[in-house]
Amino acid sequence: MSRALATAIATAILLPAGALAQGGGADRGDWRSPERWARLRLGMGPAEVVRLLGEPGRITRYYAFTRWEYPDALGRRVNFDERGRLIAWGPLAR
Repeated sequence: MSRALATAIATAILLPAGALAQGGGADRGDWRSPERWARLRLGMGPAEVVRLLGEPGRITRYYAFTRWEYPDALGRRVNFDERGRLIAWGPLAR
């Protein structure tokens, strides 16, 4: 993961700088894999989601949550609450 992306993600969800770098490894995410999406669980942190799905294509911060988008023809997203816990995931609304 690029340093700039890690910093943007950490800032967007109010985590300490460098939090996403913890626990990195060879298990790189593949957001196109349905099996990876099936492994998501409520309450997961951003680092866990990055390990499963990889880096998001877009990050948008709203008042009460942050959305990561994994865009392509399928269009998928994950939402984190203000504490950085996974609260929802699924297809993008069109």
